Formats: sequence, structure tokens, C-alpha cells
Amino acid sequence: MNFFRAKLITSLLAFGMIAGAAIGALLYYVFPEYYPNWFEGILLFFLGLESLVIIYAESASRRVTQRQMLNTYMLTKVVKIFASLIFVGIYAAVIKENIKSFVLVFMIFYLLFLAIEAILFLKIEKRLKNKQQ
Repeated sequence: MNFFRAKLITSLLAFGMIAGAAIGALLYYVFPEYYPNWFEGILLFFLGLESLVIIYAESASRRVTQRQMLNTYMLTKVVKIFASLIFVGIYAAVIKENIKSFVLVFMIFYLLFLAIEAILFLKIEKRLKNKQQ
């Protein structure tokens, strides 16, 4: 694994752990009625999924053209949406408790990881631009 990829993954994991701890503490102490049973599962799902997305996008950036990177980004978004729907669907079908709080916390994490993903994709694009010059 190269240094740039390791830096991206480390940034993602650090952000995820800090945001997860902050949201978990807020929900546990301030809004305990919204703390879902699978809070850690949601966090692990996003940490794993986003790590795979970043690894795929970074490795694709080395072998495809600038134009094809747009397709790569769109593919990662579609995969992320489908994986999220499957994860929430399995929770709703199997666990069947506190579905509203689970979906609320899931959407908070989805939006937070969407923001960090956009920032990391921007870093990948800047690196591509610097390599082409």
C-alpha cells in the first residue's frame, strides 16, 4: 500500500472514530431515547464501506483517465446507496426494534461520511492534477 492511500485511510478512520465517539456520547448522555442498539454496527459499517470506496477510487485513479474517474465516483455512490439500503433492510427485517432511531442515526452517519468522502475524493483529484502537470 502506498503512502497516499494509507494517509487517506488514516484520515477516514480518524474522522470516523472521532465523529462516532462524539455522536455516541451525545446520544447516550443527552438523547438516550435515540441511542440505537446497533450504534457500533452502524459505525463499523461505514468505516468498512468507506475504506473500501476510498481504496477503490484511489487505485482506479492510477489506471484510468480523468474522464473515467467521474464514472468511478458515480459507481462508488451507487454501491454505497445499495449497501446502505441492504443494511437498513436487514436490520428492519431481523431486529425490528427502534427502527426510527436506527434510521435517524444511520442517516446522520451517512451524511457525515458523505462529506468526508467528498473531501477525500477532492484530495485524489488534486493529486491527479498535480501528476498531470
